[in-house]
Amino acid sequence: MITVLVLVFTLFALGQFSMAYCRTLLQTYTKVELSTQLAEVSGVTVEELGPSDFGHLMELVRVAPDPGDDASEIRTINIYYRIASMVRWILAPVSQTAARWAESELSRCAHFAAVSLDRRLIHTTQ
Repeated sequence: MITVLVLVFTLFALGQFSMAYCRTLLQTYTKVELSTQLAEVSGVTVEELGPSDFGHLMELVRVAPDPGDDASEIRTINIYYRIASMVRWILAPVSQTAARWAESELSRCAHFAAVSLDRRLIHTTQ
């Protein structure tokens, strides 16, 4: 019984740490301004990035040359995006607050994808 309790506590702590890491990563990337070159290449409006742009931007990130320093961050935010999408899908009919939170987090994930693509585009032009 104690073993199960320790396992549950450990998984809960790992989940809390993972959420904090993802939110910190998104907060850091939110402060980065996007270039005009990104809009030209991706076809998205930089000022109006939304949750629906995440998939398109991630496809472009996958085909852009890899500078080799952001693969783990991209993987982490991709998982976070899926979790936030699931939360939105499950809780949106029940709670407007949860729906707004999930929408905000998904938009931040799209901004992360845009910054990642922008970094790769800048890396190729140098």
